[in-house]
Amino acid sequence: MPILTCAVPAFPLALQARHEPNMLTRPLALLGPDERVVAATPSALAVGVQIGQLARQARAQCADLQVHDVDAAQCQTEFNALLDVLDQYSSRVEAASLGRAWVDVPDLTEPTALAFCQDLGRRVRAELGDSLQPAIGCDSGKFTAHAAADQTRPGAVRIVLGRAERPFLRPLPLRLLPLPAETHLRLGYLGLRTLGQYADLPTRAVLQQFGAAGQLAQRWARGQDDRPVMPRRQRPSLTVTTEFDPPLDALPPLLLRAIQLLDAPLTQLRDRLQTAHTLTATWTWTTGGQARERWALVTPTAERRRLAQLLRQRWERGGWEGAVSSLTLTLDLQDEPGGQLALWPSPAKPHDLTALAHLLRRRYGSGRLWQASVSQPQALRVERRATWRDVA
Repeated sequence: MPILTCAVPAFPLALQARHEPNMLTRPLALLGPDERVVAATPSALAVGVQIGQLARQARAQCADLQVHDVDAAQCQTEFNALLDVLDQYSSRVEAASLGRAWVDVPDLTEPTALAFCQDLGRRVRAELGDSLQPAIGCDSGKFTAHAAADQTRPGAVRIVLGRAERPFLRPLPLRLLPLPAETHLRLGYLGLRTLGQYADLPTRAVLQQFGAAGQLAQRWARGQDDRPVMPRRQRPSLTVTTEFDPPLDALPPLLLRAIQLLDAPLTQLRDRLQTAHTLTATWTWTTGGQARERWALVTPTAERRRLAQLLRQRWERGGWEGAVSSLTLTLDLQDEPGGQLALWPSPAKPHDLTALAHLLRRRYGSGRLWQASVSQPQALRVERRATWRDVA
Protein backbone atom coordinates (compact mmCIF):
# COMPACT_ATOMS: atom_id res chain seq x y z
CA MET A 1 0.00 0.00 0.00
CA PRO A 2 2.19 2.92 -1.19
CA ILE A 3 1.76 6.15 0.74
CA LEU A 4 3.10 9.54 -0.33
CA THR A 5 4.11 12.37 1.95
CA CYS A 6 3.67 15.70 0.18
CA ALA A 7 5.46 18.33 2.28
CA VAL A 8 5.86 22.03 1.59
CA PRO A 9 8.75 23.04 3.86
CA ALA A 10 8.12 25.78 6.45
CA PHE A 11 4.70 26.43 4.95
CA PRO A 12 4.00 29.89 6.51
CA LEU A 13 7.42 31.17 5.38
CA ALA A 14 7.00 29.72 1.91
CA LEU A 15 3.70 31.56 1.71
CA GLN A 16 5.45 34.81 2.65
CA ALA A 17 8.11 34.15 0.02
CA ARG A 18 5.46 34.01 -2.68
CA HIS A 19 4.35 37.57 -1.96
CA GLU A 20 7.40 39.22 -0.37
CA PRO A 21 10.57 37.34 -1.35
CA ASN A 22 12.90 40.12 -0.12
CA MET A 23 11.42 39.80 3.35
CA LEU A 24 13.13 36.44 3.81
CA THR A 25 16.66 37.81 3.43
CA ARG A 26 16.46 39.39 6.91
CA PRO A 27 16.22 37.78 10.36
CA LEU A 28 12.50 37.06 10.59
CA ALA A 29 10.32 34.87 12.80
CA LEU A 30 6.65 34.09 12.40
CA LEU A 31 4.59 33.74 15.57
CA GLY A 32 1.53 31.60 16.15
CA PRO A 33 -1.46 32.69 18.27
CA ASP A 34 0.34 31.50 21.42
CA GLU A 35 3.25 33.90 20.75
CA ARG A 36 5.64 31.06 19.90
CA VAL A 37 7.88 30.84 16.84
CA VAL A 38 6.41 28.59 14.15
CA ALA A 39 8.93 29.42 11.40
CA ALA A 40 12.12 31.45 11.01
CA THR A 41 14.48 32.49 8.21
CA PRO A 42 18.03 31.06 7.93
CA SER A 43 19.66 34.23 9.26
CA ALA A 44 17.46 34.02 12.37
CA LEU A 45 18.12 30.31 12.86
CA ALA A 46 21.87 30.88 12.47
CA VAL A 47 22.04 33.03 15.61
CA GLY A 48 20.01 30.70 17.80
CA VAL A 49 16.33 31.41 17.15
CA GLN A 50 14.46 28.11 17.55
CA ILE A 51 11.06 26.85 16.51
CA GLY A 52 8.78 26.77 19.56
CA GLN A 53 10.50 29.62 21.42
CA LEU A 54 8.48 32.42 22.94
CA ALA A 55 8.81 35.76 21.14
CA ARG A 56 10.85 37.27 23.98
CA GLN A 57 13.25 34.32 23.92
CA ALA A 58 13.71 34.68 20.18
CA ARG A 59 14.41 38.42 20.49
CA ALA A 60 17.01 37.69 23.17
CA GLN A 61 18.81 35.47 20.67
CA CYS A 62 18.72 38.03 17.85
CA ALA A 63 18.56 41.74 18.68
CA ASP A 64 17.46 42.84 15.18
CA LEU A 65 14.89 40.06 14.77
CA GLN A 66 11.68 41.03 13.01
CA VAL A 67 8.56 39.21 14.16
CA HIS A 68 5.22 38.91 12.41
CA ASP A 69 2.06 37.10 13.37
CA VAL A 70 1.09 34.18 11.19
CA ASP A 71 -2.04 34.82 9.17
CA ALA A 72 -3.71 31.59 10.28
CA ALA A 73 -6.76 32.08 8.06
CA GLN A 74 -4.65 32.61 4.93
CA CYS A 75 -2.41 29.65 5.79
CA GLN A 76 -5.43 27.39 6.20
CA THR A 77 -6.97 28.63 2.95
CA GLU A 78 -3.77 27.92 1.02
CA PHE A 79 -3.34 24.55 2.71
CA ASN A 80 -6.90 23.61 1.78
CA ALA A 81 -6.02 24.50 -1.81
CA LEU A 82 -3.07 22.10 -1.58
CA LEU A 83 -5.33 19.37 -0.20
CA ASP A 84 -7.79 19.99 -3.04
CA VAL A 85 -5.00 19.35 -5.54
CA LEU A 86 -4.08 16.11 -3.76
CA ASP A 87 -7.73 15.03 -3.76
CA GLN A 88 -7.48 14.82 -7.54
CA TYR A 89 -4.86 12.06 -7.18
CA SER A 90 -6.48 9.98 -4.43
CA SER A 91 -9.70 9.63 -2.49
CA ARG A 92 -7.70 9.16 0.71
CA VAL A 93 -5.77 12.31 1.66
CA GLU A 94 -4.91 13.08 5.28
CA ALA A 95 -3.56 16.39 6.52
CA ALA A 96 -0.58 15.69 8.78
CA SER A 97 0.36 19.25 9.72
CA LEU A 98 0.29 22.67 8.09
CA GLY A 99 1.87 22.18 4.66
CA ARG A 100 2.19 18.39 4.96
CA ALA A 101 -0.20 15.63 3.93
CA TRP A 102 -0.28 11.88 3.39
CA VAL A 103 -1.74 10.48 0.17
CA ASP A 104 -2.79 6.82 -0.09
CA VAL A 105 -2.30 5.45 -3.61
CA PRO A 106 -3.05 1.70 -3.30
CA ASP A 107 -2.65 0.83 -6.99
CA LEU A 108 0.78 2.51 -7.31
CA THR A 109 3.65 0.19 -8.21
CA GLU A 110 7.39 0.69 -7.83
CA PRO A 111 8.02 1.16 -11.59
CA THR A 112 5.31 3.84 -11.86
CA ALA A 113 5.89 5.60 -8.51
CA LEU A 114 8.50 8.11 -9.69
CA ALA A 115 6.46 9.37 -12.66
CA PHE A 116 3.33 9.62 -10.50
CA CYS A 117 5.12 11.62 -7.78
CA GLN A 118 6.75 13.94 -10.32
CA ASP A 119 3.41 14.68 -11.96
CA LEU A 120 1.85 15.42 -8.56
CA GLY A 121 4.70 17.75 -7.63
CA ARG A 122 4.45 19.66 -10.92
CA ARG A 123 0.71 20.06 -10.42
CA VAL A 124 1.13 21.47 -6.91
CA ARG A 125 3.80 23.91 -8.13
CA ALA A 126 1.60 25.03 -11.02
CA GLU A 127 -1.40 25.61 -8.75
CA LEU A 128 0.33 27.21 -5.73
CA GLY A 129 3.52 28.76 -7.13
CA ASP A 130 7.23 27.96 -7.15
CA SER A 131 7.82 28.92 -3.51
CA LEU A 132 5.27 26.30 -2.43
CA GLN A 133 6.66 23.37 -4.39
CA PRO A 134 6.73 20.23 -2.26
CA ALA A 135 9.24 17.59 -1.31
CA ILE A 136 7.69 14.16 -1.87
CA GLY A 137 8.50 10.89 -0.14
CA CYS A 138 7.02 7.50 -1.00
CA ASP A 139 6.90 4.27 0.99
CA SER A 140 4.45 1.66 2.27
CA GLY A 141 4.14 3.33 5.70
CA LYS A 142 3.41 6.81 6.99
CA PHE A 143 6.56 7.28 9.03
CA THR A 144 9.03 6.15 6.38
CA ALA A 145 7.23 8.25 3.73
CA HIS A 146 7.56 11.23 6.08
CA ALA A 147 11.26 10.49 6.61
CA ALA A 148 11.79 10.20 2.85
CA ALA A 149 10.24 13.64 2.28
CA ASP A 150 12.39 15.04 5.09
CA GLN A 151 15.53 13.70 3.42
CA THR A 152 14.92 15.33 0.06
CA ARG A 153 14.68 18.93 -1.11
CA PRO A 154 11.69 20.88 -2.40
CA GLY A 155 10.94 19.95 -5.98
CA ALA A 156 12.48 16.47 -5.60
CA VAL A 157 11.15 12.95 -4.94
CA ARG A 158 12.52 10.16 -2.73
CA ILE A 159 11.13 6.65 -3.30
CA VAL A 160 11.70 4.05 -0.57
CA LEU A 161 9.95 0.74 -1.14
CA GLY A 162 10.54 -2.93 -0.40
CA ARG A 163 13.93 -4.02 0.90
CA ALA A 164 15.36 -0.50 0.80
CA GLU A 165 13.18 0.59 3.72
CA ARG A 166 15.21 -0.52 6.75
CA PRO A 167 18.65 0.42 5.32
CA PHE A 168 17.21 3.83 4.49
CA LEU A 169 15.90 4.41 8.02
CA ARG A 170 18.89 3.19 10.06
CA PRO A 171 21.28 6.18 9.65
CA LEU A 172 18.59 8.86 9.95
CA PRO A 173 18.48 11.14 13.02
CA LEU A 174 16.26 10.35 16.00
CA ARG A 175 14.67 13.81 15.79
CA LEU A 176 12.34 12.40 13.13
CA LEU A 177 10.49 10.47 15.83
CA PRO A 178 7.73 12.59 17.46
CA LEU A 179 8.83 11.78 21.00
CA PRO A 180 8.70 14.31 23.87
CA ALA A 181 11.71 16.57 24.28
CA GLU A 182 12.67 14.96 27.57
CA THR A 183 12.76 11.54 25.92
CA HIS A 184 15.07 12.83 23.18
CA LEU A 185 17.26 14.35 25.89
CA ARG A 186 17.53 11.02 27.73
CA LEU A 187 18.31 9.18 24.50
CA GLY A 188 21.06 11.71 23.83
CA TYR A 189 22.54 11.05 27.28
CA LEU A 190 22.62 7.36 26.35
CA GLY A 191 24.57 8.17 23.20
CA LEU A 192 21.72 7.22 20.86
CA ARG A 193 21.59 9.40 17.76
CA THR A 194 20.08 7.36 14.92
CA LEU A 195 16.90 5.44 14.20
CA GLY A 196 18.95 2.27 13.76
CA GLN A 197 20.40 2.55 17.27
CA TYR A 198 16.94 3.06 18.72
CA ALA A 199 15.49 0.19 16.69
CA ASP A 200 18.15 -2.18 18.05
CA LEU A 201 17.25 -1.56 21.72
CA PRO A 202 15.44 -4.40 23.56
CA THR A 203 11.70 -3.87 23.17
CA ARG A 204 10.96 -4.58 26.83
CA ALA A 205 13.57 -2.07 27.98
CA VAL A 206 12.11 0.61 25.70
CA LEU A 207 8.63 -0.01 27.16
CA GLN A 208 9.96 0.21 30.72
CA GLN A 209 11.96 3.38 30.12
CA PHE A 210 9.83 5.32 27.64
CA GLY A 211 6.34 3.85 27.92
CA ALA A 212 3.82 3.05 25.22
CA ALA A 213 4.81 6.05 23.09
CA GLY A 214 8.45 4.98 23.08
CA GLN A 215 7.53 1.43 22.09
CA LEU A 216 5.31 2.67 19.25
CA ALA A 217 8.10 4.95 18.02
CA GLN A 218 10.50 1.99 18.02
CA ARG A 219 8.19 0.08 15.68
CA TRP A 220 8.26 3.04 13.29
CA ALA A 221 12.06 3.19 13.51
CA ARG A 222 12.06 -0.45 12.39
CA GLY A 223 9.83 0.37 9.41
CA GLN A 224 6.75 -1.23 11.01
CA ASP A 225 3.98 1.31 10.53
CA ASP A 226 0.53 0.01 9.57
CA ARG A 227 -1.46 3.18 10.29
CA PRO A 228 -4.04 3.84 7.56
CA VAL A 229 -4.44 7.19 5.83
CA MET A 230 -7.61 8.80 7.20
CA PRO A 231 -9.49 11.03 4.71
CA ARG A 232 -10.32 14.51 5.92
CA ARG A 233 -14.00 13.78 6.43
CA GLN A 234 -13.27 10.62 8.43
CA ARG A 235 -10.59 11.95 10.76
CA PRO A 236 -11.05 10.89 14.39
CA SER A 237 -12.03 13.15 17.24
CA LEU A 238 -12.21 12.81 20.99
CA THR A 239 -14.96 14.38 23.11
CA VAL A 240 -15.17 14.85 26.89
CA THR A 241 -18.02 16.47 28.79
CA THR A 242 -18.92 17.37 32.36
CA GLU A 243 -21.76 19.03 34.28
CA PHE A 244 -21.34 21.54 37.10
CA ASP A 245 -23.43 21.30 40.25
CA PRO A 246 -23.59 23.99 41.44
CA PRO A 247 -23.05 25.94 38.18
CA LEU A 248 -19.82 27.89 37.77
CA ASP A 249 -20.28 31.66 37.58
CA ALA A 250 -16.61 32.74 37.33
CA LEU A 251 -13.93 32.16 34.70
CA PRO A 252 -11.00 30.90 36.88
CA PRO A 253 -12.79 27.78 38.23
CA LEU A 254 -14.18 27.07 34.76
CA LEU A 255 -10.66 27.17 33.27
CA LEU A 256 -9.38 24.85 36.00
CA ARG A 257 -12.14 22.31 35.37
CA ALA A 258 -11.64 22.51 31.61
CA ILE A 259 -7.93 21.70 31.94
CA GLN A 260 -8.64 18.87 34.37
CA LEU A 261 -11.14 17.52 31.85
CA LEU A 262 -8.42 17.41 29.18
CA ASP A 263 -5.82 15.60 31.32
CA ALA A 264 -6.83 12.01 30.52
CA PRO A 265 -7.43 12.58 26.75
CA LEU A 266 -4.06 14.32 26.34
CA THR A 267 -2.25 11.48 28.10
CA GLN A 268 -3.95 9.08 25.72
CA LEU A 269 -2.87 11.16 22.72
CA ARG A 270 0.76 11.29 23.84
CA ASP A 271 0.84 7.50 24.26
CA ARG A 272 -0.44 7.12 20.71
CA LEU A 273 1.89 9.81 19.31
CA GLN A 274 -1.10 11.83 18.19
CA THR A 275 -1.89 15.53 18.46
CA ALA A 276 -4.93 17.81 18.32
CA HIS A 277 -5.22 20.24 15.42
CA THR A 278 -8.47 21.90 16.53
CA LEU A 279 -10.19 22.42 19.86
CA THR A 280 -13.93 23.00 20.13
CA ALA A 281 -15.60 24.16 23.36
CA THR A 282 -19.37 24.05 23.87
CA TRP A 283 -20.97 25.23 27.08
CA THR A 284 -24.52 25.65 28.39
CA TRP A 285 -25.67 28.66 30.40
CA THR A 286 -28.01 28.26 33.34
CA THR A 287 -30.47 30.36 31.35
CA GLY A 288 -30.74 27.52 28.83
CA GLY A 289 -28.70 29.11 26.03
CA GLN A 290 -25.65 27.48 24.50
CA ALA A 291 -22.35 28.88 23.17
CA ARG A 292 -19.72 27.27 20.96
CA GLU A 293 -16.20 28.24 19.88
CA ARG A 294 -13.73 26.40 17.66
CA TRP A 295 -10.02 27.16 17.44
CA ALA A 296 -7.58 25.82 14.85
CA LEU A 297 -4.02 25.25 16.09
CA VAL A 298 -1.30 26.48 13.76
CA THR A 299 1.01 23.96 15.43
CA PRO A 300 -0.93 20.84 16.50
CA THR A 301 -0.20 19.76 20.06
CA ALA A 302 -0.96 17.34 22.86
CA GLU A 303 0.59 19.61 25.51
CA ARG A 304 -1.65 20.50 28.44
CA ARG A 305 0.11 23.84 28.95
CA ARG A 306 -0.47 25.06 25.40
CA LEU A 307 -4.17 24.20 25.38
CA ALA A 308 -4.60 25.80 28.81
CA GLN A 309 -2.96 28.96 27.51
CA LEU A 310 -5.23 28.97 24.46
CA LEU A 311 -8.42 28.65 26.52
CA ARG A 312 -7.26 31.31 28.96
CA GLN A 313 -6.37 33.82 26.24
CA ARG A 314 -9.55 33.33 24.24
CA TRP A 315 -11.99 33.27 27.14
CA GLU A 316 -10.40 36.22 28.95
CA ARG A 317 -10.40 38.24 25.74
CA GLY A 318 -14.10 37.61 25.19
CA GLY A 319 -15.20 38.35 28.75
CA TRP A 320 -17.43 36.08 30.81
CA GLU A 321 -20.96 36.63 31.99
CA GLY A 322 -23.46 34.35 33.70
CA ALA A 323 -23.18 30.83 35.12
CA VAL A 324 -22.30 27.65 33.23
CA SER A 325 -24.02 24.34 33.92
CA SER A 326 -22.11 22.04 31.51
CA LEU A 327 -19.01 22.01 29.31
CA THR A 328 -18.03 19.82 26.35
CA LEU A 329 -14.54 19.83 24.79
CA THR A 330 -13.79 18.15 21.45
CA LEU A 331 -10.31 17.54 20.06
CA ASP A 332 -9.91 16.80 16.33
CA LEU A 333 -6.98 14.40 16.09
CA GLN A 334 -4.15 13.67 13.72
CA ASP A 335 -1.07 11.47 13.73
CA GLU A 336 2.10 13.29 14.76
CA PRO A 337 4.45 13.33 11.74
CA GLY A 338 7.64 14.15 13.64
CA GLY A 339 10.30 16.71 12.77
CA GLN A 340 9.17 19.37 10.34
CA LEU A 341 10.92 20.01 7.05
CA ALA A 342 12.73 23.37 6.95
CA LEU A 343 12.54 25.74 3.99
CA TRP A 344 16.35 25.87 4.02
CA PRO A 345 18.88 23.37 5.40
CA SER A 346 19.39 23.76 9.14
CA PRO A 347 22.49 25.80 9.96
CA ALA A 348 25.41 23.55 10.72
CA LYS A 349 26.72 23.47 14.26
CA PRO A 350 29.92 25.51 14.48
CA HIS A 351 32.90 23.21 14.89
CA ASP A 352 35.66 25.80 14.61
CA LEU A 353 36.49 28.89 16.58
CA THR A 354 35.95 31.30 13.69
CA ALA A 355 32.39 30.11 13.04
CA LEU A 356 31.58 30.28 16.75
CA ALA A 357 33.04 33.77 16.99
CA HIS A 358 30.97 34.88 14.01
CA LEU A 359 27.77 33.70 15.71
CA LEU A 360 28.71 35.38 18.99
CA ARG A 361 29.48 38.65 17.25
CA ARG A 362 26.14 38.65 15.43
CA ARG A 363 24.30 37.89 18.63
CA TYR A 364 26.20 39.99 21.19
CA GLY A 365 28.49 42.34 19.28
CA SER A 366 32.29 42.41 19.08
CA GLY A 367 34.68 41.92 21.97
CA ARG A 368 33.06 38.74 23.32
CA LEU A 369 35.62 36.14 22.33
CA TRP A 370 39.36 36.68 22.53
CA GLN A 371 42.25 34.52 21.40
CA ALA A 372 45.69 34.41 23.02
CA SER A 373 48.94 33.69 21.20
CA VAL A 374 52.42 33.35 22.64
CA SER A 375 54.52 36.21 21.37
CA GLN A 376 57.45 36.20 23.82
CA PRO A 377 58.07 32.62 25.03
CA GLN A 378 61.22 33.66 26.92
CA ALA A 379 59.60 36.49 28.88
CA LEU A 380 60.02 36.14 32.64
CA ARG A 381 56.56 37.34 33.51
CA VAL A 382 53.56 35.36 32.24
CA GLU A 383 51.52 38.43 31.23
CA ARG A 384 54.29 39.46 28.81
CA ARG A 385 54.36 36.17 26.94
CA ALA A 386 50.97 36.45 25.21
CA THR A 387 49.07 38.90 23.10
CA TRP A 388 45.28 38.94 22.71
CA ARG A 389 43.10 39.65 19.71
CA ASP A 390 39.38 39.82 19.11
CA VAL A 391 38.60 36.67 17.13
CA ALA A 392 35.48 38.17 15.61
